[in-house]
Amino acid sequence: MEPSPAADRFVSQDLRRAYEVIARGDMRGARTEVSRLGLGVFDDELPLRYDSNYLLVDELPGAVSAEDLVEEAARLDRPAIMVRDERTGERLVPGFEQLGWRIHRGLVMAHRRPPERTGNPGLVEEVGEAALRPARREELAGQPWARPAVVEQLLQAKLAIAGAVEARFFAVLVDGQVVSYGDLYRDGRTAQIEDVATLEEHRGRGYASALVLRALKEAGQAGCDLVFLVADAEDWPKELYRRLGFDDLGRYVKAFRPG
Repeated sequence: MEPSPAADRFVSQDLRRAYEVIARGDMRGARTEVSRLGLGVFDDELPLRYDSNYLLVDELPGAVSAEDLVEEAARLDRPAIMVRDERTGERLVPGFEQLGWRIHRGLVMAHRRPPERTGNPGLVEEVGEAALRPARREELAGQPWARPAVVEQLLQAKLAIAGAVEARFFAVLVDGQVVSYGDLYRDGRTAQIEDVATLEEHRGRGYASALVLRALKEAGQAGCDLVFLVADAEDWPKELYRRLGFDDLGRYVKAFRPG
C-alpha cells in the first residue's frame, strides 16, 4: 500500500528532527560558513575528525554536479561532503566515484514498534565517558584509517558533543572491563542512540541488543517521543535494529576525498 501524504509529512518531520539533533550533536562543528552550495562545518580543535569538518548540502538542482561540490569543498578545505537529500546524493555518487572520492551511505532509523528481539537491559550500566575509552580504542584499532591521532580526536569529540546536547554513556562489563558500549544523546524530546559496539571476542551474546533496549528505556523515561539511530545502509547491523523495532526514516550520502 502506498503511504498517504499525511504519512509522508510525518516521516519528513521526524527526519528533519533527527538531522537537527545530528547537526547539534554528533556532527557538530565549532563554527559554520555559508557556502553557495550549502554550509561549511569547521572545528579547528578536531581537524582530523571528518564528522566535524565537512560541506553540508541538501537537495540541489540537477545542474549542480559532483565536480561542482568537490570544487566547493576544496575552496573551503573540507575533507568530506554530506548530502542529506537521498535523491541528490545518489545522483552524485557516480561523479564522486569518478573523482576518486570514497562513498558511505547512511540510514537513519526511528523506533516505531515493539521489539521482536529480546534482550536483558539489566546487563547494562551507566558509566562516565572516560570509562568507555579503552574499549573504544580497542574497537577502532582494526580500522585502516585509525591512526592514533585520529582516534584521540574521535574520543575528544565525545566531550564536545556532551557540551552541546545531553550525553549519557552505557556499558556492559565483564570482569570489570567494558566489552560493549553505546551512547545516548538527547535534545529536548528527540534522542539519538549512537556508537553501539561490542568487542569482537564478546559478540553474539546479546550485548548490543541489551544496550539499545536500555537506551530506549532511558529515552522514554526522559519524555522523548522520537528515538533514532544511524546505521550503515550497506552493513548487517541495520537488520538487528529492525528486529529491535526501528524502521527506515531516510538515507544520506557522505563522500570523502581521496587520501
